[in-house]
Amino acid sequence: MSGGKRPKLRVRNTRPIGQSAESPPSKNHPEPELRDGAWFLPEPISNRLHQKSALGTPVTGGVLLTAEEIMFCHWNRHVPLPNGWVDDRIAEDANFVYKSVVFDVVREGGDKVVPVDGKWLRWSRESHPSRGDAEAVVRWARTGDDLDISELLSWAQSISKDGMLAEFALIDDEMDVTMYRLSIIQPQGSLVPATKDDYPLLGVEHLSRRFLRNDELNWINGVENEVTDLFGELNSRGLLMRPGFKYGCRWRVYSTPVDVDHAPWLLQMEQDSPRNWEGVSLSVRLAEGVHKGWVIALKRDDWNFLLIRRHLPGR
Repeated sequence: MSGGKRPKLRVRNTRPIGQSAESPPSKNHPEPELRDGAWFLPEPISNRLHQKSALGTPVTGGVLLTAEEIMFCHWNRHVPLPNGWVDDRIAEDANFVYKSVVFDVVREGGDKVVPVDGKWLRWSRESHPSRGDAEAVVRWARTGDDLDISELLSWAQSISKDGMLAEFALIDDEMDVTMYRLSIIQPQGSLVPATKDDYPLLGVEHLSRRFLRNDELNWINGVENEVTDLFGELNSRGLLMRPGFKYGCRWRVYSTPVDVDHAPWLLQMEQDSPRNWEGVSLSVRLAEGVHKGWVIALKRDDWNFLLIRRHLPGR
């Protein structure tokens, strides 16, 4: 084992229940009370929670909060919990703890995340719901939950049409959260598209001759299938496709000649895309480790391109 300075280990947040040493006696806040299916906190603490942190829905004399907002207030605003409150919430919803941890994480860095009609809307730390529209919609899931790429595409498209960002938080069994941002992109390159008779950039030169791949040959020979259809679509956009075997995908997609710049995207077709979130995590991390975007191509009448990349809350 080599010498030298060892990297500092990350301290994991355990989010204990109960008042901590950072909670001085002066912060003797009231416990939440169940009211109208939500949790009520009275003035004056309610004013600070809502006006500064966009927590809760204002009602006469205070605010109503969701259970995950109460947990955030307990961990970050010194709000006490009634005895057995957490146990009761877990009994009602087995995913309560995971949901609460995700809510805490997506609010890191001062972003304001507000539950509205069953979804989370996010404002940046510099903004507030009273001063402008939300910047993003946030969804969450556990890493073992089912993955539906088609549904994710539809969701990202609808969020994009509303002028917002689509963000997805995944929580694993260690209570660690990884966030992703989903975008609909239109990849475009600067190359002159190849034709069936003129394709100088296709293939690779070896042994004083040019070797063409099967997908290139099939496209040139007019074979009709989903691969040649996508190949033709990308080619028409001025892009060049190279094998993605070394990166666990179908193609590295170049917007310039190979010897001019690196490929900005690693592309996977829908039928070859991961069937679970672990596969997405691996693919995105590998792509970003080599400074590329990971894209899934899905055919819905026209070709759609879904870019998934990691996102850090508050940045």
